[in-house]
This record gives sequence, structure tokens and C-alpha cells, in this order.
Amino acid sequence: MWHSDTLGVIRTPKEITINGLQYPRQIFRKWSKAELLAIGITPARIEVPDHRYYNTGAETFTLVDGETVISYSGTEKDVEGLKTQLVSKIKQNVGSLLSSSDWRVIREADGGTAMTDAWKTYRNEIRAHGNSLESGVEAFASLQAIKNFQNHSVIEVRYKSTYDAEGKETIGPETRDHNLTVDKTTWGWPVAPDAKVDPYHVEYK
Repeated sequence: MWHSDTLGVIRTPKEITINGLQYPRQIFRKWSKAELLAIGITPARIEVPDHRYYNTGAETFTLVDGETVISYSGTEKDVEGLKTQLVSKIKQNVGSLLSSSDWRVIREADGGTAMTDAWKTYRNEIRAHGNSLESGVEAFASLQAIKNFQNHSVIEVRYKSTYDAEGKETIGPETRDHNLTVDKTTWGWPVAPDAKVDPYHVEYK
């Protein structure tokens, strides 16, 4: 992406005319930054406020180290409105997680095989976790609290794997830390009894 005071934002290479002179689109790939700058063209990049938390405002063009930065002012979105959206997403997640085992409830109610205690416990834990998250969100008093909730830092400890001369894999015992940023709206929920176990996962910390 490039910018010219006379042509505006140039998103893809194309033939252009500046001061009555025509230039082929190849100049954007073959010319140096200095050569492009000589005819008033600079590389450009866009910096946009996180749309989850800000309403986008006025556009500003700033030249920084030979590059045009196109930025936008941002006004904070209403915290109460964002909280309502988060609670709605949490409720949706509860419903989605429970729906996959609703047939077990129906089967038992119809006189079929009773649902195991493991599944009953799991479904209760889903509801409890959802209620806990909702209570936490309702207590948020600032936009930063919402940001922290949706951009939560965790460290996952995972086993390393090694291979012998025949290509046979051995998992562990050495581990490696992985830094993750997670959205607590959808992360950290109870695991279903029939969920596939990740043999590399050790713990979150």
C-alpha cells in the first residue's frame, strides 16, 4: 500500500499519472523508496483502533520515517453495552456446549439409558462456569476490565517430543512454555467426558 498527496491511497500497483506524466504499475515493485518519494509516493500502513472497543473517527495522515501512517481517532464504546454483549456470548456458549449432550437428557427422560454421573457433573459445571463468568462481567466498571477479560495472558506447559532413529515418537518428560492470549468468554470451560485428550498438554499457569 502506498500514499500520494495528489492521488490518495494506492492499495495495489496500477498505472498512474502525476503532473502530466504517466508511470507504469511496475514502479511500485521495481523502484526504490527514494525513487518513489521523488514523485511524491510513500509506503503506507493503516492503524485502526480495535473495533471491539472503539468507534472509528476522523482519519489522519502522518509521515513517519518516510512512511505514511493512516490512523483514525477512536472513541470508547459504552461499557454497559459491551458487558451486555459479553453476557450474551457467554449464554450462547453455555447453550452450545450443553446442546451436544441434550440427547442424553432426552433419552433418560423417555425411559432409556440413564445419563452417567460424569455427564451430569459436566453439565452442572458448564452452567456454574457460565454463571460465574456472567457475575464477573456484570461487576466490570471500566473498558480496561473488559479488555483484560478478552485478552487474558496464560502460559501453557506442553511436553516436548523426541524421535529415535526409527522415527518413533516419545512424548516428554521435558516441557516447553507457550505464551497465549485468550478470550475468557470461550476459554477455560469444563471439558466433556468424551473429549479427546491432548497428549502434549501438561497444564496452564
